[in-house]
Amino acid sequence: MGAVSTEASNYTTTSDEQVWIAFQDGDKEALASLYYRYFKLLISYGRKISGDNGLVKDCIHDLFVEIWNNKLNLTVPISVKAYLLICIQRKLIRYKSRHRTALVEVSALPDIQLVDSKEDQLISDQNSVEQQEALRQAISNLTKRQREAIYLKFYANLSYREIVGVMNIRVDAIYNLISKAIDVLQKEIPNLGKGV
Repeated sequence: MGAVSTEASNYTTTSDEQVWIAFQDGDKEALASLYYRYFKLLISYGRKISGDNGLVKDCIHDLFVEIWNNKLNLTVPISVKAYLLICIQRKLIRYKSRHRTALVEVSALPDIQLVDSKEDQLISDQNSVEQQEALRQAISNLTKRQREAIYLKFYANLSYREIVGVMNIRVDAIYNLISKAIDVLQKEIPNLGKGV
């Protein structure tokens, strides 16, 4: 991104929509702000689709180059975060279909790294390795779609409407997936919701 600072400080408190409009007006710092704002989330989600970190980083870079080059043809998305997640998901799936590589599916979500999540902070504060392992085991017992919905809702912090766009299913189906997943988790880990 050239000489733009890694923090893109002029946009730290600006809404995504305002930053998007500024980037469409040609402000490279605004684009850098979006990049740094969502890089960790995009890399984390991309790793759930592809185990190849280099490929994920390349796709993220390509995505931002493409949106810069097409900025005048793009509209302001309802949710920039959901838009970027959908784009990276599609880029990785397209790459998979073109190159027929052994990309892992979203079913790899049981390996969710809890490092950046609120749940992991609580677990770390309690120094409870057993509880962390129990949560991983319980997540591995969810269906692939339930794991994806849980990841998007609680780790990527997307709204239900944003999840609809990423998973391409109805909003009532998202509510059902997450509700059933939480039921499974609560049965598998009885103390999961206590003390939060």
